[in-house]
Amino acid sequence: MSDLLRAGFYRYGKSVVFWLMLIFSLIFGLIMGATADSSGSFSGGSFMVLFLITAIQISLIVGTEFSNGIVRNKLIAGHGKGKVFLSELLLSLIFITVLFIVYYGAFIIFNADIFRNTEAGDIAAVAVGIWLMHLSFAVICTAVCFFIPHHTAIAAILNIILIIVMQFGALELRLKFEEPERTYVYLPNEKTDNGPNPYYIPRDSAKYAVLHAAYYLMPCGQSVDYNWALSELWHKRPPNEKYMEDLKTAPVHSLAAIGLFTAAGLIYFRRKNLR
Repeated sequence: MSDLLRAGFYRYGKSVVFWLMLIFSLIFGLIMGATADSSGSFSGGSFMVLFLITAIQISLIVGTEFSNGIVRNKLIAGHGKGKVFLSELLLSLIFITVLFIVYYGAFIIFNADIFRNTEAGDIAAVAVGIWLMHLSFAVICTAVCFFIPHHTAIAAILNIILIIVMQFGALELRLKFEEPERTYVYLPNEKTDNGPNPYYIPRDSAKYAVLHAAYYLMPCGQSVDYNWALSELWHKRPPNEKYMEDLKTAPVHSLAAIGLFTAAGLIYFRRKNLR
């Protein structure tokens, strides 16, 4: 495993894709930080861009390992499929963490003052949760590359499509969660109760539990709620208790997604007959 990791560090160090993504993360972080500082608001669109950076970097770097025959050479050299997969996964997580630090470090340069009136516990909880959210998406992207080896372009496109699908799915689920228990008819100077809302999902119901788990297993689902939490912190208000209460479980769901896709990728790749 150590030989594979050393070779991986060397490969990333020479990768044009990684350095381009690193430079882009730095510039994007500085731009978003300066823009947010001048506008006094926070844009959740940055999460989508960082997911896109993750998808591009992992798809191209891991995909190239297959297309150039490097993975096959590692297997011929005696490295097991499990070690090859886990080494690539670990490298993906390490270098996505590097991009994470570069982007948010650049962002904070312009906005460190927003943390002065915020509880350290809230800051730490949000920071760790967002980091795990990005790692879970990195694991998903890496697994996809191993699901369809030798097809770098298809893996990249599929990972980008996943971002779009998960984002729309997350927004749709969040709207369902926000449905009120009762509906009302609003007339001039009058509000009339129109009865129970058929689309309301009780928070203590099994349906809500299943949908909420699916919502948080998707990194894009977590990003919707983290956007709200950060917006509250940004305006120097205590984060909405509803979102912060839900977000307490977000790291657990991220770890669950990491475990699920790691196991799926490992099992599939071990059974896969490479051409």
